[in-house]
Amino acid sequence: MIFQGIFNILSLYLNEIDMFYNAIDNYFNETIKNLFKNDLKLDGDLQKKLKDLLNILKKELIELGFEKSELEIKFMDPFLELNNSELETIETYLDLYEVKIAPIIYEIFLEKIIEYFVDIKAIPLLLNLKSKGFFELNFIMELRNFKMLIDEFPSKKENLKKYVHVRDKYINKLNKNKKIIESLEDLTEPKDKLQLIYLIYRSISFFYLENQFDFSHIKEYLENNMKEWLVTIPLVTLQNPDLYFCGLYLAKYLGCSLDIEKVKQFLVNLYEEGIDEFESPLVEATDGLYYYVKSTNLMNIWLSQEQLIRLLETEKKFFEPQYLKNLETSQLVVILKMYHLLNIKNVEQNSEAILDEIETRITPEGIKQYRDGFISAEATYYVIFNNFVMNTLDKLKDLDLLTSIMSRIYRNLEILDFSADMNFDLISELFYSFESLKLFNCIETKEMIIHLAKYLFPQEVVKRVTNSQEIVNTKARFRHLKINKMTGETNY
Repeated sequence: MIFQGIFNILSLYLNEIDMFYNAIDNYFNETIKNLFKNDLKLDGDLQKKLKDLLNILKKELIELGFEKSELEIKFMDPFLELNNSELETIETYLDLYEVKIAPIIYEIFLEKIIEYFVDIKAIPLLLNLKSKGFFELNFIMELRNFKMLIDEFPSKKENLKKYVHVRDKYINKLNKNKKIIESLEDLTEPKDKLQLIYLIYRSISFFYLENQFDFSHIKEYLENNMKEWLVTIPLVTLQNPDLYFCGLYLAKYLGCSLDIEKVKQFLVNLYEEGIDEFESPLVEATDGLYYYVKSTNLMNIWLSQEQLIRLLETEKKFFEPQYLKNLETSQLVVILKMYHLLNIKNVEQNSEAILDEIETRITPEGIKQYRDGFISAEATYYVIFNNFVMNTLDKLKDLDLLTSIMSRIYRNLEILDFSADMNFDLISELFYSFESLKLFNCIETKEMIIHLAKYLFPQEVVKRVTNSQEIVNTKARFRHLKINKMTGETNY
């Protein structure tokens, strides 16, 4: 997800890249034909056939020189789950390759090309691929010229190098702390146990690594101790998520069996408590209400319009500047997000007041969590997402947000300590930094591609991107993942 924008830039800059894709297809189509000969027709369990084919092609890629550990992570991508429409249209192993596997393989090759621009370790692999016929002469010349251009600008090359290696740096950190992370499941306090595991799980799953960790103890705990964790806590924030939400989220993604009726009754009761406790839950308990709405969505409970109005109804005094200035930037965006998510009408004045307040937090140095507060990855993510929803990304075009995001990632990785006493803010900031990179890559607009080009590449590349009529080559054969404007999740 964090390379898609760079793939788009390469597609704009490299004229011979389609020849490269064709060479990849020719090689793997021939491999599949030789393996299955005249028996290319598919029947039976297609997901199993897909898994079998992936294992075969993984061995082929390893023989070409790719690293097994990197391939295993790439092949955990949720894109490789077949959906119903694909089950109906895929008839042969060649179809299976073209629809589900080829886009991932293009990306595996493209990532090595990007590595080549900044790291000599990629050269032996590329030389081997050249010997196997993957690179035409014209494409080799284009790559060489592109690398020479990058070499002329050391600061851009260093930015690109850090960017290329940030995923591996985080994965290495996780692998070194694997036993510690798994041991956190055995903490005795439900609050510490669930909040920690939830925050870590979210950051792990960003890179599809959840299957590499043993979460069996937390799964057992969730199924057998609902009375302990199906409760709400005070002082809920995005860094301090509500306990019941952490449990429900983990239960869903770990495949737990819960007493669904008990969960639904808890949520119904919590609704009434929220109405009674706050004059305006929307602004007095923004994050708590947000987790409540997300929890009802997780459990497929749909509140009536009347119930929603009761939750979101807010007096004008709460939208005065003297009140809004005390809310976090992320809270302000969450209010707008809930308006949008729940399709609430006639809130234009409230929205304008919030947008005006958010503007005070946007500075040349970055986006602050409060008017006079610190620059925050959480605030940065929510402001970018809000501008995406409102189609106003051009407002951020002059901000050097990527410099701030990348420096925060590297700083936080250095001081992050996985333990029972770990800093929630650190892991949360790291997660929102990665989420921000996802926005820059998967929101395929001119503004976002130019942001990446300015940060990573010399001016000649920026100029090419800026002057391009077609900023995204929709025929480019890597995946074009999208961001859901309602939820912020990735659409596969």
